[in-house]
Amino acid sequence: MVNRLSFLNKNLWIILLLGFSSGLPFLLTLSTLSFWLTESGIDKTTIGLFMLISLPYSLKFFWAPMLDRVKIPLISQYFGQRRSWALLAQLGLILSIVALGFCNPSNSILLTAACAFLVALFSATQDIVYDAYRIEIISDSNRGMAAALESVGFRFGMIASGAGALYLAALFDWQTAYHLMAAAMLIGMITVLVMPEPKLEKVVQLKESPLPRSFSQRIQAFVLQPWRQFSHKETFGSLVLFIFCFKFADAVLNSMSAPFLCDLGFSKVEFANISKIFGITLMVVGGLLGGLLIRRFGALNAVILSTLLQGMSCLMFAIQALVGYDYNVLIITVGAESLCSGLISTVFIAYISVFCCKPHTATHFTLLYSIGSFARVAASAIAGWLADHCSWSLLFLVCALLVVPTIGFVLNIEKKRDTEPLENPIARVA
Repeated sequence: MVNRLSFLNKNLWIILLLGFSSGLPFLLTLSTLSFWLTESGIDKTTIGLFMLISLPYSLKFFWAPMLDRVKIPLISQYFGQRRSWALLAQLGLILSIVALGFCNPSNSILLTAACAFLVALFSATQDIVYDAYRIEIISDSNRGMAAALESVGFRFGMIASGAGALYLAALFDWQTAYHLMAAAMLIGMITVLVMPEPKLEKVVQLKESPLPRSFSQRIQAFVLQPWRQFSHKETFGSLVLFIFCFKFADAVLNSMSAPFLCDLGFSKVEFANISKIFGITLMVVGGLLGGLLIRRFGALNAVILSTLLQGMSCLMFAIQALVGYDYNVLIITVGAESLCSGLISTVFIAYISVFCCKPHTATHFTLLYSIGSFARVAASAIAGWLADHCSWSLLFLVCALLVVPTIGFVLNIEKKRDTEPLENPIARVA
């Protein structure tokens, strides 16, 4: 057991590489694909509908229990439960990305949509395995840094599939760009082949029969059993409310910053220079800072501190709305938002990991993380409506005020957890 934080810890480097593999396909079905569709002459309504192919990221909790319980014949015996599912998802990803690269959106828009949906489906499945693996293989003392490195790796993967794919498409063509992205997925596959398989605890059966055959038995095994073995039921309501409030402001700033700055008169070049270069750099710094805060002050204090900083970030946007077009203020505004976004991502992953229990790690984490995804969708829709019916400064002020209920909910969660005798049973093997 290694209780001290060390960059010689191979498990932390594994998490970084898995984060890269997780972030790589993400933009291939979002902004990068949107650029390709626009260049192919696809109308904006169709491009907007293409965002529906990202639904697997929000709905992945439906098949997460299968990844906890079902073994892949032959492959699972050799590679283990987690690694076998990861390899299957990665193989599906590589094939679907290659297929997407062969598509011509102007001639076969439905085929393009089908291939892009498969990329999102296999990518979401891969994320389920990676999140469970990180929780099971990393010790409590290194959980914060593991979440930080996963976030940093994810950002680098997004850079590769965002700016990297666009550069490749400009130098060659879209087919070459997507096929090289598929080849880059081999980084994750090689990582999975060399990484150790975590030791999983046996599932406590609710029925005498170990193999559920009837529909009711399957419901017991895949739905009721993970919930009954969730050791924080008393805090679940407060946990849901906390996740919604904690992710709301971050989602609003991420979704509305572009139209907000466009309304203020900032050009696309100015926005790109600040958000893509300066902003992403600070997101990486924020992610690492989140890991250090968790290690130094604990998860609860890191959550409270990041919540307060997020409120200050919202206030900076309100100040920007009052000041108007001012590039110097924009640097501070985008810098604060990017730093907080990276910080919040790391803290959120580390904090909800505490509530995940073996052997249903994938199910528990995916459910909690999906709540955050739904909060992002709801926040984006609400923010769009508010932006049309009130001033920008009022919208950002409302987001800043969410600091109060967020801290209240997390304190209520910790108060209830103090009465729970069961400690989070994640293996301390890193």
